[in-house]
Amino acid sequence: MSQTRFQLRPDGLIMVPAKIHALDHSKHVTIDLILDTGASFTTINPDILSDLGYDLSDTNLSKIDFVTASGITKVDIINVSRLSVIGQTFEGMEIAASYLPVETYAHGLLGANFLSCFDISISYSKYIINTEPIPSTIFSFTP
Repeated sequence: MSQTRFQLRPDGLIMVPAKIHALDHSKHVTIDLILDTGASFTTINPDILSDLGYDLSDTNLSKIDFVTASGITKVDIINVSRLSVIGQTFEGMEIAASYLPVETYAHGLLGANFLSCFDISISYSKYIINTEPIPSTIFSFTP
């Protein structure tokens, strides 16, 4: 089991740091994600992905309908080389490239396609997230 500290924002949202690697593994950035159990997909700002070498202009990218507060839009789905968050690291994970409203002050959302790979407990009094990998997950864990 892994334990990770989180920040609880004044609006009640859980903010966690995440490290995302460039397509060629030459660099990485640390970003802030909102833990969102209601989001189907982990979402990251397209500008960050482009800066890391991911080609969002590729016409062969898969697209999904994405429900937002302002309606339904199509967003690109890409595989990131490596994503580390809440004490866990995945390689080749699918994420949605989409902007969040500016007032969220986050670079994306940590959604169910990541969270459903774990048994998770959250201690609001201690600001800790406990994660236990579920063995049947489809992603590649790395140390």
